[in-house]
Parts: sequence; structure tokens; C-alpha cells
Amino acid sequence: MKQSPSLRSVLAVRAPRPARAERVAFHANPLLTVKLPAWRSRLLLMLLFCAFAALALRAAWLQAGGSTSFLQRQGEVRYVRTLDVPATRGRITDRNGVVLAASLPARAIWASPEDVQASSAQLAQLARLLDLPLAELKRRLADDDRRFVYLARQVEPGVAQKIAEMKLAGIGQHQSFRRHYPEGPIAAHVVGFTNVEDRGQEGVELAFDGELAARHGRRRVIKDNLHRYVEDDWLQLPVDGSDLALALDNRIQYLAYAAVRDAVQAQQARGGSAIVLDVRSGEVLALANFPSFDPNERGRWPAEALRNRALTDTFEPGSTLKPLSIA
Repeated sequence: MKQSPSLRSVLAVRAPRPARAERVAFHANPLLTVKLPAWRSRLLLMLLFCAFAALALRAAWLQAGGSTSFLQRQGEVRYVRTLDVPATRGRITDRNGVVLAASLPARAIWASPEDVQASSAQLAQLARLLDLPLAELKRRLADDDRRFVYLARQVEPGVAQKIAEMKLAGIGQHQSFRRHYPEGPIAAHVVGFTNVEDRGQEGVELAFDGELAARHGRRRVIKDNLHRYVEDDWLQLPVDGSDLALALDNRIQYLAYAAVRDAVQAQQARGGSAIVLDVRSGEVLALANFPSFDPNERGRWPAEALRNRALTDTFEPGSTLKPLSIA
């Protein structure tokens, strides 16, 4: 006898299977689909193509040398420096070879503002060594448009050595000269003095500046990315000035100055002068004034002491001028 299937098995066989869910890609979601006009995408593609074409043409033009001079100038601004190389100014001596004016070695301290790397404490120390107000030092270093600026000139070698030991990036120095007058105020009105540019301003220094002046040299240097000078080329060689020997006798000059000084102080006069001439040749053996000034102490001269009374002042004929004994 055939057994009929159970209800559970019939239901299990005939029960319909659930339909499998169809997977839809995220980018194909109808909610995210945005329809844009085709001309927009084509326009954007064309603009990008034109931009790349312009860059390619620009690169080809630069490589072909279309603007070589301009690019070279821009490169030189960043890596090339032109440094002055000073020469020695001529000496001034008396008739016996005694030095009345000479140039001594010194240093010029300069900076490249864009390369300076220093802390506030280091800047304060540098200002003290240069005898320069801190505000003035910061003002000179704040101008990044300038590639070269002097911080101080005619600096003593000892001070320059202390600055070099600080090893500040962007701070450099080169050789310079400082004018020195061994006789000080004794022959100041005769010899005169120079300015910071080593150009004559008064006395023999001014009258014979053309012969005494040196022709400074110029050197073109290139620095690498570590601020080291890797190449240099002379643009102009330095030429020293000519020496000058005066008819002045330093011994007589000292005696004349001492006599005028003592007479002025004894008489409590405003000033005095003395000139000693060789009656046979007409040469000036001494020319002294009091009050005088020390040409080595630049910037500390009283205005009254600068006047060369022996040459600028006038005396009426018959005035009571007493001869000075300098024996």
C-alpha cells in the first residue's frame, strides 16, 4: 500500500523560494546621476589642453634663449656679489722721512640682509661690538630688497676678530684701511684728515688727494647654497696711492706747536698761530695752530679747533705780533 506524503513535506517541496536581491552599483544609482551638457566637458578639456600647450611653448622659448639675459640677471641677484677690494692710500712724511699720515689695516663689516640668521641676543652683542645702536642695526638688516649693506667700516682688527668668532650667517667682512696720524694735534692743520671713504677733507690730504688716493679694486664672487664663495673674478685690480714728502720739519713743527700752545694758555687768548719759513728757499718748515684737534679721534672735534688760523685769519699791518722763541 502506497503511503501518501505528509503535509510538511509537501509544503516544504512546493513552497516558493524567495527571489535573490539584484545588486546595483553605487555610481549607477539614479539618485546620483547628473546629466550635464556635453559641451561643458569638451570646453573644460580644451582649456586644459591650451594651458599645457602654453606651458610647453614657454618652456621651449626659455630653453631656446628667448630671455637668457633676464634670467641671468635674476640668478646673479641671488648668487653673485661684487665686493670692493681697497688699496692703500699713500703716506705723508716730513722732509726727513718721519711719517705724518699712514694707512693701517682695518676691516669693513657688511651684511646680506636676506641671509642673516641671528637671535636677538646675538644681534645685541653685534651692536655692542660695532658701537652701533641696536635699533639702527635692525633697521639696516630689515631691508630684504638690498643684497649688500655696510654695518661698519674701518673697524679695529681685534673687534673684527670677535665678530668673526660669532659665526653669524649673512654677516661678512673684508679688508679695509684706517688712516692714522702719529703726530696727532701737532701737525693736524697741515696734514688734514680723510673721511670714512678715505677721501681727503682738509689740509694736505685734500690738496693732494689725487696723488694720495688709491684706486680700489672690485671682485665678482659667486656663493653656493651654503653661502660659501666658490668662484671669484677680478673686475678691477687695486692700485696703491703715491707717497708724498713735505718740506715740513717734524722737529721744528713740534717746537712751534708747543710754543703757540704755551703762549695761548699763558695769555688766556682765544687762539694763536705760528709759521716758520726757510728764508733762502721759501719752504714752510712749520705751521702750527692752537687750539688744535686730534685727527685720530674722528667726530670729536670742536668746530673752533678745526679752523686753520694761520691761513684763514687776517691781521692788519702794524699789529702788535710778538715773535715766539722756539729754541
